[in-house]
This record gives sequence, C-alpha cells and structure tokens, in this order.
Amino acid sequence: MTARVIDVESTGVDPAKDAIIEIASVDLVRGEDGTIGIGNPMATYVDPERPIPPQSSAIHHILGEDVNGAPKLDAALEPFRGAQAYIAHNAEFEKGFLGSHLGCDPIWLCTFKCALLLFPDFVSHSNQALRYELGLASPFGQDRHSIVPHRADSDVVVTAAILVEMLKTTPWAQLVAWSQEPALFTRFNFGKHRGERFDAHPDYCEWVLRQADMDAGVRFSAEYWLKRREAA
Repeated sequence: MTARVIDVESTGVDPAKDAIIEIASVDLVRGEDGTIGIGNPMATYVDPERPIPPQSSAIHHILGEDVNGAPKLDAALEPFRGAQAYIAHNAEFEKGFLGSHLGCDPIWLCTFKCALLLFPDFVSHSNQALRYELGLASPFGQDRHSIVPHRADSDVVVTAAILVEMLKTTPWAQLVAWSQEPALFTRFNFGKHRGERFDAHPDYCEWVLRQADMDAGVRFSAEYWLKRREAA
C-alpha cells in the first residue's frame, strides 16, 4: 500500500471559491530494519487561475509571480494520484480541495484529529507545535533551518514525522478509525472559556449544542464531555 503524506497551499480556505497554488507529498517507506522513513518527494506550484490575496501570501509567502507558468490543477495533480492512503494534518482541508480531483476513493488519515486524542493536554495541536512538543525539530535528520512552516514541501515532512511518532504507540487501523470521526477537542479554542477544558464547563457545553451553526467537531466534543460527566 502506498501511504502518501500530502499538503496543499491555497488562495484561501473555501474550496468552493479558492484554488490550490502549491502541492507537495512524500511517501512513507519502511526500511529493512523495520523503521519508517520517507521517500519519493514531490512538489509543484499550481496555476490558480485567479489572484492570490495578500492575506494568503502573508501566511505562505507565495506570490502571483511565483505561480506564473505553473501547470493547472489537473496536470499538476497527475504525479500525486494513485496512492491507496493519503495523510494530512487537518485532512478535511486537503480533502476539500483534492478529493474529487484524485480520481479514486482512498483512505484518509488526519494527524490533527489523532493528535487531539493522543496528546489531549498539549496546549496546541498545530503541525509546528506538535513538531516541537514531540522533539521533532529536525524531522528525519533534516536541518531544522530548512523547514519552512506553511510551505507544502516542509509541512509534509513534519506531518510524516508526527505520524511515525504516533505509529510507535498506536496501530495504523486505529489512527484511520479516529480520522473518520469528528475532531474531539479537550479545550475550547474560542469564546470566554478559550484554553479551558470542556469538562470544566458543562453549562457552556450545553450552550454550544444550542448553536445551529457550530463547528461539527466542537458540537461532538461538547456532547462527548457532557456524557462523560453524566456517567461519572
């Protein structure tokens, strides 16, 4: 099975109106000694066929001049197709932009959702926060100064290193199963209780469940922690 870690940078966060400007991936490779490394690195700019907003450039530092002459999405994606499993940090984002274009129905593994469950007491579960929390400043021996956050070719290396760390304690099948569920948060990342635990604020959890437009993961988490509290 080809397990491919993939990352995209884009003009914004809405797949309905935004477009990919960069794609990168690495494949997980098991060595003769059983250790997991990475291979087959791929990266390309993509012509988004629309301007790149300044606020997006402020995150990934990609400008319109960088993508001039780059292949359009269908051609750019061709080398990245064909994996049986794709791994991404916050895979819902990558699935939103890539899903219908991959031409298959692969397994998706989300290292963000898995990190929420494996490391519930971490302050942050972003790619870079996990990198340093887990002692992966130089993933796979790469010079840490060569890792550029919010660039696809660097982000896939960090995500792959995080996944390898997870696989030391948790079977692949369990990580895949968690990835199919809504995100289970331990702490609020918004509102008056930002940074505090869900289970410490049952009234706020009940308020969350009354909000029709609340994020699915937040609603799932509020319901989960309320049930845990009732069962205690």
